Amino acid sequence: MHRLIPTSLAGLLACVPALAPHAAPPPLALDQVRIVDIETGVSGSPRCVRIEQGRIVRVTRAGSRTCRRDAGIVELEGRYLMPGLIDMHAHLTLGPLEVRQDGDAVVGEALPDDAIADHNAARLVGFGLTTVRNPAGDLPAAMRYRERRARGAVTGPESFDAGTVINDADLPGLGTGVATVADVQRVVAAQVAAGADWIKLYTGLTPELLQAGIDAAHAHGRPAVAHLEDVAWTEALPMGLDGIVHLMPISPDLLASGDADAYRQARRPGTFGFFEWWERFDPDGPEADRMVAAFDRYRPVFDATLVAFHAAFVQDQDDSPYRADAERYAHPRLLGNWTSFFTFALGWEADDFARARAVWPKVQRMAARLYASGARMTLGTDMSNPWIAPGISLHREMDLLAGAGVPNARILAAGTRQAADALGAGDRLGRVAVGYEADLLVLDGDPLVDLAQARDAHAVVLDGRYLDRTELAALRGGE
Repeated sequence: MHRLIPTSLAGLLACVPALAPHAAPPPLALDQVRIVDIETGVSGSPRCVRIEQGRIVRVTRAGSRTCRRDAGIVELEGRYLMPGLIDMHAHLTLGPLEVRQDGDAVVGEALPDDAIADHNAARLVGFGLTTVRNPAGDLPAAMRYRERRARGAVTGPESFDAGTVINDADLPGLGTGVATVADVQRVVAAQVAAGADWIKLYTGLTPELLQAGIDAAHAHGRPAVAHLEDVAWTEALPMGLDGIVHLMPISPDLLASGDADAYRQARRPGTFGFFEWWERFDPDGPEADRMVAAFDRYRPVFDATLVAFHAAFVQDQDDSPYRADAERYAHPRLLGNWTSFFTFALGWEADDFARARAVWPKVQRMAARLYASGARMTLGTDMSNPWIAPGISLHREMDLLAGAGVPNARILAAGTRQAADALGAGDRLGRVAVGYEADLLVLDGDPLVDLAQARDAHAVVLDGRYLDRTELAALRGGE
């Protein structure tokens, strides 16, 4: 969720273990394993799961000879098996945000870095993530990552990719500026031709250009997802928008009329709206009711990325867990960028941080309401933005949602089957069932009871290959 130059930022101012090149993995039998049934919220009795050619081909009784025949057998002694996790907001290839002076102009760029992509990919798998949606970035870099992964040169999750965000200003590596409907149509067509799975629309677009982006995406058979600020969610969803990102719906038009006028007059440039808007919003008021009703009616794909905002709200505290995560797991170039310059709280003073933390219960309350709606709720982190380290941040997101009162089963569904369905891949990802791809987590305990079990997996099965704890630790950086 970079704030794009010049409309926003001008106001703000390894060694990666790799799988062997892709010979098909041998048959694998996971025996004596309990399947976590996210649909019913109940984990079953021990079973045997057989995997061939990277897919689940049999789920049968524990100890079945048919399941075990001619397979590599892993005796799992009653451990738990669930689908691999999906991060729907992971900027896999994004490089650090850099700003330079070009004459009188301030120029920004966030150029991709293949080394960062491979670093992120390994740590994602190390924390049990087997699929990501890359919601904005350089498409050639994304295609290069796909190629490296396909030939086994890097261990990483499958990636569904958008191109650069379509906005009112250019930011090389992250944003493409448009001024007319024809511009929007041209950019969308080019992104689709370059391999985009999604089209990402951004905060600087007028309602007319937002509508043009949605229509152009649909004309090419692609979903359109948006990060919105001044355009209200309740205005954008009837346009046919397929998805919304970030639980920061900070449009004045989503406030009661008196509060809306006061907010417009008092708001400051930059990210102060991340808390100033919430100070005027009632998550149990009629405006919130209208937002929930819109989610129920239009059922957008949604990822809250609570972790990105909570990390900003507490970044002034020495004991911030997000700083510790970043120091341990983020790529050094990104960490250096966040430490020296780029944060979402750029320009905040002590009082601003205190005000931000004071509104956090409102953010949690709204999250609980939206995750109880009929929308297509997923999990996302905004990985590669400040303090959001790969892999571990999805578990932080799960913890924040649980702290908001979202049930464990709902959180796990959002991070597996609902995300797979939202990606259009629900027929092959996100479930433990015959015919599905073998992207799986083996856990020591039941995550329906304790979400923390998913953070420290006993093993990960990625494309049918079994990665044990030692291999996962190496992927996380040799911890």
